[in-house]
Amino acid sequence: LLLIFAMISWRAAANDEDVWVLTNPEPPFVIQDDKRQMSGYLVEVVNSILASAGVKQTILAAPWERVEKEARTKANVVVFALARTPEREEHYHWITPLTANVFTIYVHKSKHFDMQAISDVKKINSVSVLQNDARHLILQEQGASRIVATDNWQVAVDNVVNGITDAVFFSDAGMRVFCPNSANNCKDLVRMFIYQKTTSYLVLSKPETNDTLLQSLMLASQTFKSSESFERISNKWLQQYRMDTD
Repeated sequence: LLLIFAMISWRAAANDEDVWVLTNPEPPFVIQDDKRQMSGYLVEVVNSILASAGVKQTILAAPWERVEKEARTKANVVVFALARTPEREEHYHWITPLTANVFTIYVHKSKHFDMQAISDVKKINSVSVLQNDARHLILQEQGASRIVATDNWQVAVDNVVNGITDAVFFSDAGMRVFCPNSANNCKDLVRMFIYQKTTSYLVLSKPETNDTLLQSLMLASQTFKSSESFERISNKWLQQYRMDTD
């Protein structure tokens, strides 16, 4: 009943056109094909939450820099899946967690760097990463010697495989997705340093955002994630990812 009331209140307070839904495609969870059609586990989950909240809006793709700029300056901007970091904490309404990822530094096996803490990243000559990703910001904060920021993860992985950079700051799950498209399936790379487990979220912008939309999304996410539909979607994509990585 609370969800139905929130949906009715949201409908009365604003139009769907007032809402933006933004993401940055990051396979395997968010995939954009050549026709700019979106698919993947998180796309299904977020579309289901939006539907439960009574929001009918198309998901739009953009680089993280654009996504965060819009979400920090405009009302009613929904974003996923944004890593929750201390620097971002006060800028968004954190609706619900979506994924948990382990941030990891990979290097070529011919290289060796003594890393006991993330601050030791300064010892690495060059590190590739996705432009404006949370890991890019971490490298900047830690004073990495040379950061090679790219507009997609495949290029970032290929950089270290091909010796353009000494390392890549990514994740185990991401490497399993992109390494099959790299030379020798990344078999010459080794995991050198595990940074930490980071959780990504569905978030809502704060500036002048409709409070009823916020409550609708919060209730919808709770309701959907306790439903059989959520379990079915999760199991479907888990099986798919296992098939893709076997």
